[in-house]
Amino acid sequence: MEGIWYAHFTSGEVHGEGIAVLHNGKIEGGDPVHMYTGSYQEDGPHVYANLRVSPYAGSSLPADLTHPVEFFLQGSITGNSATVSGHADNRPDSRLQVELHKGE
Repeated sequence: MEGIWYAHFTSGEVHGEGIAVLHNGKIEGGDPVHMYTGSYQEDGPHVYANLRVSPYAGSSLPADLTHPVEFFLQGSITGNSATVSGHADNRPDSRLQVELHKGE
């Protein structure tokens, strides 16, 4: 999974695109409104991630977050694509789905 990934995310009415860099079990990335940090683990075709999404204070766009939110995500990887989903802070009403495509 190591590399640079394009990420398309959906969380309720909020959706967007960003970039995530995965290296040595760590995740770092962002988009115009959020910063992403965390860790990931692979188990065959399965992937698991702990992700902290924080509002980006320097953004000129309206923020959808007022404080960092923690997610546990799980999904699968096939070639240069992966899909993961989960909930914020174990709250079922706060679902996040991310489609990832690896840059080449």
